[in-house]
Amino acid sequence: MPAQQHTDISTFFIAGINYKKSDAIIRGQYAINPDQYTALLAEAPQYGIKELFILSTCNRTEIYGFAQSAQELCELLCSQTQGSLENFTSLAYIKNGRKAIEHLFDVAAGLDSQILGDYEIIGQIKKAFKFSKEQGFVG
Repeated sequence: MPAQQHTDISTFFIAGINYKKSDAIIRGQYAINPDQYTALLAEAPQYGIKELFILSTCNRTEIYGFAQSAQELCELLCSQTQGSLENFTSLAYIKNGRKAIEHLFDVAAGLDSQILGDYEIIGQIKKAFKFSKEQGFVG
């Protein structure tokens, strides 16, 4: 599926949980392995989502994508995890548009890491982005 070109950043969302509000047990319920990632990408069109990537590390699980609302991203993520949608939405931070992009930059720079300036996170983002790109879900 070819990725779409989007220019309206107001439809770009991020929904996620991290170490700030969730302990390791809760984060583990929403962790995504490669098989789950593949299944999520296969399911995404059913939610009307054509572009997305998922960042799943020991300290966070975040789903980034263009959607009608963040709810679609949350539902998609929780369809392949052990955690409930209700619990995820009660703990999740949700941002859209410019705030979502700023959050991605903060994460990539290690400014939102448990260890400030964590340099491993940029490699994890690249890997997540590359996986989605190979499947045709990012342009």
